[in-house]
Amino acid sequence: MVAQPFVIFSSSHLLTLLVIISIAFLLPALIKNSSNDKKFLVAKIMGISTIALELIKPFIWHYSMNFPWSTLIPIHMCNLSTLFIGIFLLTNKRLFFEVSFFWGIGGGINALLTPDIPKDFPDPQYILFFFGHGLLLVAIAYACVGLKNRPTLGSVKNGIYFSLATLPIIYLVNIILGTPANYWYLATKPATESLFNLFPEPPLHIPVLIVLGVILFYLIYSPYWFYDKFKKQDAESIK
Repeated sequence: MVAQPFVIFSSSHLLTLLVIISIAFLLPALIKNSSNDKKFLVAKIMGISTIALELIKPFIWHYSMNFPWSTLIPIHMCNLSTLFIGIFLLTNKRLFFEVSFFWGIGGGINALLTPDIPKDFPDPQYILFFFGHGLLLVAIAYACVGLKNRPTLGSVKNGIYFSLATLPIIYLVNIILGTPANYWYLATKPATESLFNLFPEPPLHIPVLIVLGVILFYLIYSPYWFYDKFKKQDAESIK
């Protein structure tokens, strides 16, 4: 089967999204009533798997697909999100969950909806891209549902501060490495269709990214805010 050029929201793209969403919902649901020992064992396995994947992927990209090393450092937002959720599942260090939650949901979902890949299934790049981003969302879902973690309003601020502190470092890495390095898409826009097409040309798109990122963080947190608000109102009405 010869891989065709990737078409956004094609049947294969939609089917892949459906599989990822199904696993992200089903795995935590199946494990949430298990013993704590089993939950933590699954967390350790998933944590090791996510970290190992991010460390192995650059070698796969380079040796099987001839990607230059300068583009393969695992510091894209989704790469770091995957590493961070893995570290959290192994160490239970709260900051890693908070950053991965917002980066993974915000960046990961956008990547899954508008992937920067040239060919459709069964191209190896397609498979590796969706496997990596899918594992990220499954791991976040497991941390939230299976292990009962959730962000707070303080988590939003921590995520924003960490992002603002990291952004100039990533920008500097792009400058030092030069083309074709394009981490966080700060140097150039993605080649495929995405929201970046609506932004000013780089680097003038960076302030727009910052503003949209802050808004997105609060939007991602908003369901928890409404839940807490209604829960508080219900508690007060009972009194």
